[in-house]
Amino acid sequence: MRLIEKDLNQGEHIYVRRKGLLYSHHGIYFGNGTVIHFKGALKEKKDPAVIKTDIENFLSGGKLKRRDYKKRSPHAETLRIARDHLSKKGYSLAFNNCEHFATYCATGKKRSTQVRNVVGGIVGATFAVAAAFIGKKRTRTKEG
Repeated sequence: MRLIEKDLNQGEHIYVRRKGLLYSHHGIYFGNGTVIHFKGALKEKKDPAVIKTDIENFLSGGKLKRRDYKKRSPHAETLRIARDHLSKKGYSLAFNNCEHFATYCATGKKRSTQVRNVVGGIVGATFAVAAAFIGKKRTRTKEG
């Protein structure tokens, strides 16, 4: 079943996949067709701020998705935090992106699974390269 706006409650963490599923854009559903989020378009990253926009603009043609939590703050608290952050700046892809913002509003903890997955992939690749290098060096030492 496809999620639509009327299925949402105020204060829910919503997101939409972007750029061929390479990343997701996150925000807090404010109600009445609006979302609070860090600006999402790449061209807007020059001076990003937390803004309130209409849901159509937020979705930009993508499918609406909802992040569910086992444990989260009450929806009214989530809305208060999101509203208090309107116009705030300080965007950082690694430490304060749209997913960090929405997760913080909903749980009180800044987390980004997207960043964690990228960092995990980089660390894994680094270990693989290091292991291959060490393996070659050991082989050369034994042969020499």
